[in-house]
Amino acid sequence: MNRTARSKSKSPLPAPTPSEAAFERAFSAFIGDAPVTPSPSKGELSSFVEHAFAHAKEYAEDRFATIGGASQFHTKVMGVSFEGRQDIIAGLRVDTELVLERQPQNEFDPNAIAVRYGALQLGFVRKQIAKHLAPLIDGGARYRARVESLTGGGEKNRGVNIYMWRDVEAAIRPSTTLGNAARSPSYARDDKGIEDVVRSALIGEARPHPAQQQALERIEAGRNTLVVLGTGRGKSFCFQYPAALRALGGGGGKTLVIYPLRALANDQYEALIGKFDPLGLRIYRANGSISHDEREELFVALREGAWDIVLATPEFLEFHRQEFSGASVPSFVVVDEAHHVFESRHRAAYGRLGATIAALGSAQVLALTATANDEAFAQIVRELRIDAWVIDPTVRENLHVTDARETKDKQAYLTDLFAAGEKGIVYCNSRKEATKLAQTLRKKLGDHVMFYHAGMPSPERQEVERFFREGALRVIVATSAFGEGIDLPDVRHVVLYHLNFNFTEFNQQAGRAGRDGAPAQIHLLFGQSDRTINEFIIDREAPTLNVLRALYRGIRGLAHGDVVRMTFVDIARTLELDKVNERTVSSALHIFDDEGLVELAEDDDGRYIRFLRVDGKVDLERNERFAEGEAERESFKQFCELVLTARADDLERIINRPIYPQRVELVR
Repeated sequence: MNRTARSKSKSPLPAPTPSEAAFERAFSAFIGDAPVTPSPSKGELSSFVEHAFAHAKEYAEDRFATIGGASQFHTKVMGVSFEGRQDIIAGLRVDTELVLERQPQNEFDPNAIAVRYGALQLGFVRKQIAKHLAPLIDGGARYRARVESLTGGGEKNRGVNIYMWRDVEAAIRPSTTLGNAARSPSYARDDKGIEDVVRSALIGEARPHPAQQQALERIEAGRNTLVVLGTGRGKSFCFQYPAALRALGGGGGKTLVIYPLRALANDQYEALIGKFDPLGLRIYRANGSISHDEREELFVALREGAWDIVLATPEFLEFHRQEFSGASVPSFVVVDEAHHVFESRHRAAYGRLGATIAALGSAQVLALTATANDEAFAQIVRELRIDAWVIDPTVRENLHVTDARETKDKQAYLTDLFAAGEKGIVYCNSRKEATKLAQTLRKKLGDHVMFYHAGMPSPERQEVERFFREGALRVIVATSAFGEGIDLPDVRHVVLYHLNFNFTEFNQQAGRAGRDGAPAQIHLLFGQSDRTINEFIIDREAPTLNVLRALYRGIRGLAHGDVVRMTFVDIARTLELDKVNERTVSSALHIFDDEGLVELAEDDDGRYIRFLRVDGKVDLERNERFAEGEAERESFKQFCELVLTARADDLERIINRPIYPQRVELVR
């Protein structure tokens, strides 16, 4: 993409923003048609920081802020009820290729992108998405689209979901992406080129350490393997590398990854998209937190077998195991945080996980954990039919916990901590809090402070990582998004500013300190008051059975002719129920939708809720979204019982070393 390669009739573009400049460098390097622009000097730090903070609110609130960095995505066509377009939609078929037309002179939206079927207009790309794509298209990028699915029925309720992708010199196509091209014979499994590409995407120029290599050898041999590695020792690489090779190596092998909690699956999903999107891997997440549209796309992919990696919770797998059949049978099943097979006996889905996996067929199993004492180890081996294992006893003795729990003035603590200029990461629980704290610290520490979260466009995030790696930025105030795949060796301090929601997140964030082996500190700044806040957040996003019943009655009372046309925000404000906001309403309605109590849909007048006729009793406790919420609530309770009361040296031992059985050989 070249900003100057435009029609002479068009006016020149303004100088690129830091985001655009970073994107263009990455884009040029990817397509290989232009020299890579040298990285900006450290003197540009202030300009970048100023730009990022000026857009901080947009990044935190705009859910489409990162869409410009995606090479492929799904969306809905808007405006399909006007000018006889319903009749056109009636003649469409799934996979029909469509035309995207940029309309800069559109009187209603200068960023408009029309969607056409030949000469016939179907509607427009969603306005919030077009805002981010229009500047890229005007700069030379080309997007294409095809029909993903057709929804609704009748004369006025038909809808079109489309799949869009960025066309990079015809290298990326729908169903013929770089990843699928890599499945051709020229990229066969024994081709070392694709192995190097995947390894580079995951760990750069590094090489697997001995324990990782031993794990890969057993996976390569087709053995069901258990890998016990401590925090920061690269468990994720042990499944990501073989999963990518299976997808790209000609056989099209599919990998199903099981996570104990949807928040963990979502973090891993964001990380994998960043690593594997350029390779064309088709990655989906399967849990109760995803949107209605994303859920529809997932089930289409499962029906067609059009996926490479699915990240799921055990509840989702149990409730929807039949979807992983036919063309969607996985050849590789990964159980991350496998100690939950032993520890989560209160979760029915975990109690049956071994049997559920066995019912999928003959898939190879890989179990990963940092915590497996004798009893847990034995149960994991038995339940998951493990016949090989690798235990890495490495202790990260350079990590030390500083107990600052219940600190009253956290900001003063941070100012003193980073006054000497050492590098550190401060972890917060939300985008808003990370941004707010970074703004406060910037006033005291200058332009060496930056925020980081998943709402920032990918080019901006890459710049933050680069400046931090080079030392120009010294303090990153981040959500959990700053973690997976960001292996920075010289982080001297990790600060857990807020209480985490689960032990895995706590361990992972703490373990990002001192990966160069030099002394590093983990500072615990949370306290008992954080527990109440987190419980409030969990209750809002994972409504209890009593809240679900109250919401059903309340929203039903707002209906006119069985239909409610109110935003989730307005519903929450109108009902004024305890611990209920728009996210609670959204979670509840999606549970109701799953169980056939309501229909959630959208037309040109906006979203609406239609209450459906129900015969008999509906057991909401059997809903997978509800079960996931209960699991998160229970997991947080257990985590608090440990992390708020344990001594600092006990927490240090948990962080810096794996827990493994004492009466088995380390490698088998």
